[in-house]
Amino acid sequence: MMRGKRDVLSALLLVAVPILFACCAINRTALVPVPTIAYPERPEGRSSTLIVLLPGRRSRIGDFDRKRFVDMARERGVDADLVEADLHLGYYLDGTYSTRLWDDVVAPARASGYERIWIVGISLGGSGAIGFAREHPGALTGIVLLSPFLGPPEMLETIRAAGGLRDWMPDPSAPAGSLKWFIEQNWDFLKKGSATDGGPPTLYLGYGRDEPMGPSLDLLAESLPADHVVRVPGGHRWNTWQALWAEMLSRRVFE
Repeated sequence: MMRGKRDVLSALLLVAVPILFACCAINRTALVPVPTIAYPERPEGRSSTLIVLLPGRRSRIGDFDRKRFVDMARERGVDADLVEADLHLGYYLDGTYSTRLWDDVVAPARASGYERIWIVGISLGGSGAIGFAREHPGALTGIVLLSPFLGPPEMLETIRAAGGLRDWMPDPSAPAGSLKWFIEQNWDFLKKGSATDGGPPTLYLGYGRDEPMGPSLDLLAESLPADHVVRVPGGHRWNTWQALWAEMLSRRVFE
């Protein structure tokens, strides 16, 4: 199965979604364990809630802090510890992103007594959040997807042609481990989640009105409760995600 995961995630680089993969930076080594930065809510003890932050394709460790995600959470009184995981593209390419996220972050958090664990994933990190939730049922309280990558335009066309997400079914002939299989499994997970009225895990979606992947995100938004979808002006960039994060916090989604 590891070979299949490598094939899937390597194939993501060939998908015609320039906004995700048009970066010429050299891919970084996937370290074990995955590097993390913890942002405890209170220095004298642990909160009962943990929010795991997963980066996009071009992010670096510490970006969530530099972009004020941590400060905004504190300013709005969010009673949760935060942890940023440097789950960069290298982990997706070698097929270990889900294993590292479980072994190094989520499983230890559960063992240490966290009662509620959320994942917030941006762009590529949103894809990882979906895949992780799919592979680890019951591990998460909820996921917040900010401009997640949901597949190439052909996937949207296939679902629309089937009459929408409710009527669409994954292709049973798709080879396990192929890009088609990976994308369809994620969509099937999202479909089943929306059919169970949002839980668990609870799902929130946010994206900019000028997002290049907007049509696919519109399709997902149609299956979610209206108050679980946030749209703001902007495209696929940090200032948009900051505005989305601020709105998510104002809606108190982690309570």
